[in-house]
Amino acid sequence: MKKILFTLFTITLLLTLSTSCQEDDPIVKDKGRLISATYHATYKTFTLTYSNGQTETVNAVIDNNTTPPTASATLDDGTEIYVKDSSQSGKATIGEKPDQDLNVVTQFVYDGMSQYYLWSNEVISKKPTANDKDPEEYFYKILNDTDTQHGWSWITDDVESLMAGFEGESTDAFGFQPQALYYESNSDRIVGFVRYVYPNTPAEKAGIKRGDVITHANGNLLTVSNYTIMYGANAKTTFTVLDQNFANPRDVEITPAKISTDPVLYSKVYEGEGFNGRKVGYLFYTNFYENYNESLFRAFSEFKSAGITDLVLDLRYNPGGGISAATYLASLIAPVTEVQKKSVFTIMSYNNYVNAAYDEEKWDRKDYLGDYSTKYSNPINANVNNGNLNLYIITTSSSASASELLTFCLKPFMQVEQIGEKTSGKYTASWTIHAYSNLNNRAQPIYVESSISNADKSNLKNWAMQPIVGRYTDKDNKDFIAT
Repeated sequence: MKKILFTLFTITLLLTLSTSCQEDDPIVKDKGRLISATYHATYKTFTLTYSNGQTETVNAVIDNNTTPPTASATLDDGTEIYVKDSSQSGKATIGEKPDQDLNVVTQFVYDGMSQYYLWSNEVISKKPTANDKDPEEYFYKILNDTDTQHGWSWITDDVESLMAGFEGESTDAFGFQPQALYYESNSDRIVGFVRYVYPNTPAEKAGIKRGDVITHANGNLLTVSNYTIMYGANAKTTFTVLDQNFANPRDVEITPAKISTDPVLYSKVYEGEGFNGRKVGYLFYTNFYENYNESLFRAFSEFKSAGITDLVLDLRYNPGGGISAATYLASLIAPVTEVQKKSVFTIMSYNNYVNAAYDEEKWDRKDYLGDYSTKYSNPINANVNNGNLNLYIITTSSSASASELLTFCLKPFMQVEQIGEKTSGKYTASWTIHAYSNLNNRAQPIYVESSISNADKSNLKNWAMQPIVGRYTDKDNKDFIAT
């Protein structure tokens, strides 16, 4: 089922871990921790590599009763080594041999969640059985209660749409952003308030405007069972639309299209009469999409040229996005001396297994002001804060994730005046998890592709998970507080 994505938050830092997650990593005396296993199809053996550098070769047991035949070995301490296809050499799975009757996608869900999920310790005791035939149902069944309550993690069988959405590319989209609200407290009827409309989209061309109220789609009242049609459809749709005064109904026909949604929806410098000599930069920012960092740079270059004294950052409807985009925006706003020093902006922490991997490999869990991909312009060149910038951030309960991270993690560096409602309270980060592909360095794979049969690859290729894997703090390691 194609998923409609309401909140997006991902980071692109990838791990290359070869072992599967277990509560206790297998330990072999004098050799250190078992860190990887490689299967050799020609010799029917496994080569084991330990943390102290030693290697060991063990014979594989071939099971010809499966298709394709599998290869496995059980070590003296009970650790299982396993590959699904004994005819292909490659990395082996370290851990319990999976049930052959399990749905391969369900097994992927367990393997990924037990390894990377922030609450992986809860997943270990929820191993799937042959009865867990629906991967989506199993995924939501094993989530942590807090995660379930907030709807932070999700799974999809349309990975292409997922990745396109993270880059501001929408298929079958209308080009307006609705807010779905109950019409009455004891009713399943829904109305959609148009928060904003992207320029040069089918919605704008059809005359949809900010503040419009949508009541029907194709002649049917919007309800809890059909309101998601406002977020996109694969066919021409007729909406019944009222103005912001709930008057003057009209039918608006919109043909969906593939659109690009630049999150820098509006920027302007206000000055002159009534501003008492101050120059105020205003930026309406809808999502943290890294591939639109250059749009941020252009807007802030104009702010800098104008010599703004105040910045109003409107994040009212911004559900989040990538930490890299948040760090880039922070580097345009934070005191330029802190950006030049590449001061720590935020610190991430993960589950015990991933934290241990970071520590062992000496990977950095910090993000720094002034760090940016060289695909984009250096944010220092458009930074607007020489130490005296007045910053105002407008928020609502829809301001979430990266919006909150930006607001919270800027506070140790400067005064942040927050205007509006308390934010969503999402203190976590997610990764895209795919079975065997890194999706052009945008996802974390679970298996080595060469170890997967063609049949399993076909079943797995369209599936991806977006689970919560970490939580963030500010530069002083203080936990996030919803403000």
